[in-house]
Formats: sequence, C-alpha cells, structure tokens
Amino acid sequence: MSRRATGPASGTPSVVYVLPDKMGGVATIVANLLGSRRPDGLAYHAVLTRNRPDPDTRYGGVLPADGQRVVEYSLPPENLFAVLRRLASSLPPGPGVLVANDWIELAMLSVHDPGRTVIQILHGDHEYYYDLARRHEAVIDVFVTYGRVMDDKLRRLLPHRREHIVHLPYGIPLPPRGRAPAPGPLRLLFAGRLSDRQKGVFDLLRIDELLGAAGISVRWTVAGDGVDGPALRQRWRAGDRVVWVGARSHAEVAALLPEHDVFVLPTRAEGVPVALVEAMAAGVVPVASDIPSGVAELVEPGRTGLLAPVADVAAFAAAIASLARDPDRLEAMSRRAREVVGAAHDVRERTAAYQALYARWAELGRRPAGRAPLGYGSRLDQPWLPNGAVVAVRRAWRLLGGRIR
Repeated sequence: MSRRATGPASGTPSVVYVLPDKMGGVATIVANLLGSRRPDGLAYHAVLTRNRPDPDTRYGGVLPADGQRVVEYSLPPENLFAVLRRLASSLPPGPGVLVANDWIELAMLSVHDPGRTVIQILHGDHEYYYDLARRHEAVIDVFVTYGRVMDDKLRRLLPHRREHIVHLPYGIPLPPRGRAPAPGPLRLLFAGRLSDRQKGVFDLLRIDELLGAAGISVRWTVAGDGVDGPALRQRWRAGDRVVWVGARSHAEVAALLPEHDVFVLPTRAEGVPVALVEAMAAGVVPVASDIPSGVAELVEPGRTGLLAPVADVAAFAAAIASLARDPDRLEAMSRRAREVVGAAHDVRERTAAYQALYARWAELGRRPAGRAPLGYGSRLDQPWLPNGAVVAVRRAWRLLGGRIR
C-alpha cells in the first residue's frame, strides 16, 4: 500500500512550501520559485513557521503564493506534539506536494501524514541538513540538492535512495544592469546574516584593518543583521570606511549590488549561497572562503573571483588589495562572473525544472508506508499531555532554577 493512501485523497492538487520565517537564502529561493512560476494546474501555498524565542531576523514579506499562513509556536516551553498538530492543521487539504525546508515540518510528518508527496530541499553543505535527510528519510520521497558537492555527499550517505536524489540548482532573477567602474575607493559589500559562527563576520573588521595598514582605500557597505550584529557594530564604528545599512529586503539588497565592486564572504560553511550568486549576476566580483561546496563550484579563481582559506584574514586582505591595484583584472572577472551565473541560474529556466518535478507528484509518492521515530522532545513532550499543563510545568521549573525539560 502506498503511504499516500492514508492521507486526504480529494481536493485541488497543490504545492505547499513549509519554511522558517527568517531572512536569508531559504526565503529568497522560495520567493523566486513562487514569483517565477508559470500556470501548471497546481495551486501554490506557503506556510511560514515562527518560533517566538528565536532571535533571528524575521522575514516580514508576503510571498507570491496563492495563500500564505504563519504558524507560531514556542519551543520550549510548549508540548512538541501540540505544535506538530498545529502545523499539520495549517496545511491546505488535498493531494500534491509538501516541500520541506527545516526540521519542524519533517518532525510533523513523523506523526501526521498529510497525504502528500514529500520533497526535502537541502539548503547547505552542513551536517545539519544531512542529518535531517538521514533521520527523516522514511517520510521523504525525493531529496533535492543545489550543488554537486552536496549531491555527491548525500548519495554516499543514502546509497539505497540514490534514485530519489535530484540535483536541481535554483535560479535568481538576472539583473538588468551590472556594476560599472567608478573612481575613488574600492567598493566592498557584505550582505547576509551577521553570524560569526557561520558567516565569519568578525573577520570583516580584521580584513579592513589590514587593508588600512597597507594603504588600500576601500569603502564597505554591510547589509544584514543577526545575533552578532550588535557586537560587530560596537567594534567597527561607522565612518569613512564602513556604512551600516541594517537588514534590507531582497529588492533593496539587489539594488545595492551594482554600486559595488567586490563581494566579501568570509563564510565557514555554505551550500550554494544566494547572496554570492546574486552578487556575481550583477558583476560584483567575489572574494570568498575556499570551502568545498557551492562556493568553489561558482568561483573559479582568477576568472570569476578569488578564494582565500577559511578564516585567513591576511589572504582575504591580499586578494582584495590585488583587485584594487589591478582594475583591468577586476573588470574581466566582473564580466565573466555575470556570464557564468546567467548561464546556470536564470530563474525562469530553473523554476521550470522545479515545476516539472512537482508535476510528477503522483508517481513520486510511491514509497511504501513507513514511520520514523520522532526523535525529538523530552519526557514532557507526550501526545496525551495538555499543552497548557506542559507550559506551566516548564515555566515553574525555570522559575525554580531548573533546566527546561
């Protein structure tokens, strides 16, 4: 028996994207897929999950979907099973596709079967996403990877699921104009989440200090915010060399790109970073961490950008200085970067490939029935415990100085 037989069998087929309501690459990719779709007989919905205690910067926009809902929860202290029921009840009825992007919807699928073909998109070359795929493979019909490195790793991790792993690069709207050379300081840009653990943002200040000591005239723009934003702004005061523009919408960041020369990305781990693809599409030359994932797949050293060892601020500064001293080389890389991204990441072509995959939902959802153990929560997370009681116990425990359980 197909697992689909246990869920709803009637209603208009639709695609439901479930994703966290955070600013960043996931929201941008989904927004691009929704905004560039062509009529295909499927309705498209978005369900944004919002964990209230999470300090990350929220995505405040409205996605170009046929319907959008926000599911709020607090983990902890809520009963996980109550949250999963809330999420399951937010899904529109009917068959089709559920596109999973994070852990909460995959956990929900371990308990509630919505009767949809489940496609998981892996958003990064991080152990986190591979662990999600491994832990929840029993409820996933198709795995989508953006980059070749990610695709190879997942195939080695799940060799018995190779026929269900699809490599599908995402697309971006190609900008109508690219950067143009301008007199004055070299214009540097960082755009992304201000997290040192993932993005290495504290390296930006150290790179600038080395450039200043070498007499390289630069002007930084830092767009974004995050957990390490306050500390970085405190250390790196706005002035002649750096301008802070804060968290900006996707359209605002896209408008900033042509006014810059170099995109600096001292990241620690990535998949195929959206900000990097968008920068290259505008002809902004990347200087990025040499990590074996989508960064190295995009950046061909000396042709489309430059790479530096992870956390090697001296190498980053030297790479940026070399571009400042050789404007002809910078212009050549800028043209080549636009060409490479234009050929591989045109949003119209890439969205068509995703829609072609979704159109096969009926044949893709043929995996035998199965359930993975939930694998989350604690002794207080039980389907039979009232949510209010669990919240009260956890709050009381915290007031008494105990650890939330």
